[in-house]
Amino acid sequence: MKKLLAFVLAAMMIVGLAACAGATEPPAAAEPAAAEAATEEAAAEPAAEGSKGTIGIGVFYRRDEYYIDIETRLVAACKALGYDVQVVDADTDLAKLVAAIEDFTAQGVDGIICTGSDQLISAVDAAVDAGIPVVCYDGSCNSEKVTANITFDPVQDGVQVGEYVKQYIADNWADEETVEVAILDFPASSEICVGRTNGFISVIETIPNAKIVAQQDGKASRADSMAAAETILQAHPNVKVAYGINFDTIAGFYAALDAIGKTDTICVSSGSWGEEAIQFLADNHPQYKAFTLMNPWIQADAAVQALMDALAGKEVVQKQAMSAPTYTAETIGTLDWQGIIAARNS
Repeated sequence: MKKLLAFVLAAMMIVGLAACAGATEPPAAAEPAAAEAATEEAAAEPAAEGSKGTIGIGVFYRRDEYYIDIETRLVAACKALGYDVQVVDADTDLAKLVAAIEDFTAQGVDGIICTGSDQLISAVDAAVDAGIPVVCYDGSCNSEKVTANITFDPVQDGVQVGEYVKQYIADNWADEETVEVAILDFPASSEICVGRTNGFISVIETIPNAKIVAQQDGKASRADSMAAAETILQAHPNVKVAYGINFDTIAGFYAALDAIGKTDTICVSSGSWGEEAIQFLADNHPQYKAFTLMNPWIQADAAVQALMDALAGKEVVQKQAMSAPTYTAETIGTLDWQGIIAARNS
């Protein structure tokens, strides 16, 4: 099974890279709704004749390029392996994701891949008890029965960004008495975003001349983050480092900086997968300095591999935590991000 999956994924990679030659645009706003409607319409349909079965996929939301690219890869990989696919977009509503898992279980799908959360434990346990393997990605589901949790270490993510800031301060502001740091977090994401924030803070607190002067909830939203940043900058106009838990958050902070012409603040963030963020690094933007980028295809491939192994009766490692590299203008060229983005429209 692993050889087959490796062959399929390699073939998909070639197709994705071939698509790089043409310019692409992000999916239109109406497309996710249309896709969800089509999915719900097909929910009660049996697996197509000749299909190996059906895989149910639950996604947290489609408003983030990372989740769009994970979904694209998951669907393509499962279909390439001969499975029909049903996808439910929870649109950040975990109750809807619970309901989706329960529906998948009632339908008797062959396997489930979904965003992980402890709020899913009962639904996941019921699915596994019914003989359906469940693989969670992004966040984890701390159930003893879950087949696998495919995650990136959020604390290490924040630590890596903090280490970049620590070195930047040593190289550029070592003689300054105080380097003010502002943080936009997202407490509602208790595992991923809180972990990132805590990791970042743990490093900043070791920098002798760095001081965290503000920490506010950016709500993982560009508009909300801009409003929070405006409030922070009014109270702390000398902020030199801005950290966000994802790109939309730090983009909101940058918008507030740009509005007042403040150019001496560097912007760094965790979880910043997306064409806009990557292009800023590729263009060597003077203020966007470093982002951790979690490759969505790596996580999707690991999730599919875990599910296929479970279906084949093989032993599966339950906890699989990957690292998200920190990229800068100097290193972004080592990531083949164009192929992944182009695959959205293939």
